[in-house]
Formats: sequence, structure tokens, C-alpha cells
Amino acid sequence: MADSKLANKIINLRERKDMKQSELARRLGLDKSSMSKIENGTRKVSSDELNKLADIFEVTADYLLGRKVDLGDVPVAAHIDGEFDGLTEEERQEIMDYIEFKKAQYKKRHEKD
Repeated sequence: MADSKLANKIINLRERKDMKQSELARRLGLDKSSMSKIENGTRKVSSDELNKLADIFEVTADYLLGRKVDLGDVPVAAHIDGEFDGLTEEERQEIMDYIEFKKAQYKKRHEKD
């Protein structure tokens, strides 16, 4: 069984870019059914595909794999206690996922420098 967390990240990133599944499949060099299986969590992603996904979405492979990224002094919300009052756990997680997404984008941009 493939990683459902990775599948969910791929879906979320694709939807944020307002990209159709068929377009992402084309950019990865896959047919639509293979892309569908990846997003359903029934097909694993190769390392080559993972790197292409990172490039397409301008994030790191570590972000896609759910690994924490230590960026030291990256300006990201450092103190958010109290800011989550009144939010559901799902809404909190969405905010934390977005912070991780932005950190991964920052790291990806600065790796090229």
C-alpha cells in the first residue's frame, strides 16, 4: 500500500494550483489511471516521480514525505499560542500544513542560490 499522507499532499497541492489530475499526470509522464492510483494511495511514487512532484509544486521532497524541515532562522509564525482558539482540529492542522508548505517552498528557493 502506498503512503496516504503523500497522496493527500499531492491532491492538496494540485488543487491549490487549480490543476487537473490529467495535467499533473501529463507533466509527470504518466497516464491518468496511474495518477489516479497514486492519489487513491494504491500506487507508490518512484523517487524520480517524487523529485518531479517537488519541482512542479516548488516544494521539497521532504515536505512531500511529511518530514520536518529545520530551517533555523526562516521567518515563519514562531509563536501562535492563542491564535488557534475557536478552531477545529482540522482547521489547526490545515494551518500547520500551510506553514510547512511555505517553509518547504522557502527552502526549495534558497537551495538554488
